[in-house]
Amino acid sequence: MRLAAIPLTLLLAAGLPALPVSALAQPAGHAAMHEMHERATILSLSETAEREVTPDLLRARFAAEASADSAAKAQSQVNAALEKAVAKLKQTGLLVATGGYNTWEEQPRGNDGKPTGPVRWRANAQLTVSSKDSAKLLEVTGGLQQDGLLLQGLGFEVSRELRRSLEDELTKEALARLKTRAELAATALGQSFDGWKQVRVGSGPMPQPRMMQMAMSAKVAMAAPVAEPGSQTVSLTVDGDARLK
Repeated sequence: MRLAAIPLTLLLAAGLPALPVSALAQPAGHAAMHEMHERATILSLSETAEREVTPDLLRARFAAEASADSAAKAQSQVNAALEKAVAKLKQTGLLVATGGYNTWEEQPRGNDGKPTGPVRWRANAQLTVSSKDSAKLLEVTGGLQQDGLLLQGLGFEVSRELRRSLEDELTKEALARLKTRAELAATALGQSFDGWKQVRVGSGPMPQPRMMQMAMSAKVAMAAPVAEPGSQTVSLTVDGDARLK
């Protein structure tokens, strides 16, 4: 038996919305597209862009140290040294940051573990000074050493501002290289590049500051230290999953 077609007006009369033909066809089209993507070859790739740069920030790390027969005396001496140094540095316009502060007890002992002398207390406080004006910082460093501060490290590093400006360039370069590599790989496999399933952009490791480790006893007449920036590598890595068809 042949069934008669139900008129569109009957559907409307029953309260059912009428959908355009294109809308009715969409689910099938989307399903086909999804199935095609699911069956596509996925190629995972990674590229890194690098730049050799001259570090633009010099950082000096100091310590104020003292030893006394009581914790209060040792701490008082360290506090006075820090106060003097910070006051002097504020007049220079250099960036100053105080760090860790430690106090501990020491007592000399013989091989048998028995005390051989009175208890002494030591105090230590950290101070970091940084600037893009390396000549000025080196001059100030010499003065702080003569005031009795211990210079524990001195080195150049890439500033945050310089790194961020480089990352914009490196991102574009790395992504362009990633796409080129995907197209080359697709051709070698007898397929064609069909876009990205996923792309991830991440910073490379931060260049490690080249610190010159040093220590100088307090209040020794000396010339200001010398430091040269050299070069460091800034890198950025991108990786992605390419679709091939």
